[in-house]
Amino acid sequence: MKRSFIFAALLCLFSLGANAQIKSAKLTASGLTCSMCSKAIFKHLQKLSVIQKLDVDVESSTYLISFKPDAKVSPDALKKAVEDAGFAVASLQMTASFPRLEVAAGAPVPYGGAYYRILNTSGSQVLEGERTFTVVDKGFLAPADYKKFSAAAGVKAPVEGRVYNVIL
Repeated sequence: MKRSFIFAALLCLFSLGANAQIKSAKLTASGLTCSMCSKAIFKHLQKLSVIQKLDVDVESSTYLISFKPDAKVSPDALKKAVEDAGFAVASLQMTASFPRLEVAAGAPVPYGGAYYRILNTSGSQVLEGERTFTVVDKGFLAPADYKKFSAAAGVKAPVEGRVYNVIL
């Protein structure tokens, strides 16, 4: 009985990973002063193999990113590309396609090769279909905005690997 429950839980976890897909992102950079700055970030983001399409709005310093199907998207890789260009991430919103998934408050959720913890939920919640979330970890927000989430984001997750703190 216990073995069949563990097997069913593992099967569910692996099937979730197979269907998990982060489809797109809206990344806003800070510290830009001209179109050459935007171009530098654009070039660094283009080097990421997971990106299918990349558009930039120079006026708002925003990059609209579409990811390749079944790509394992890493928010840290996006942040590193921006930082390698000499700038910082001011915000990162990601849109993902969720199978019907029940999420407990504060529990890390395995998704697309990483873990995500939804900070602005109380009790359990069901994620289904396309949802947009904002990464609220240090380095993904302006320092003043990060302060709002730093206490909740600093909680150690009971899993191994990277856990991203997000809000819906």
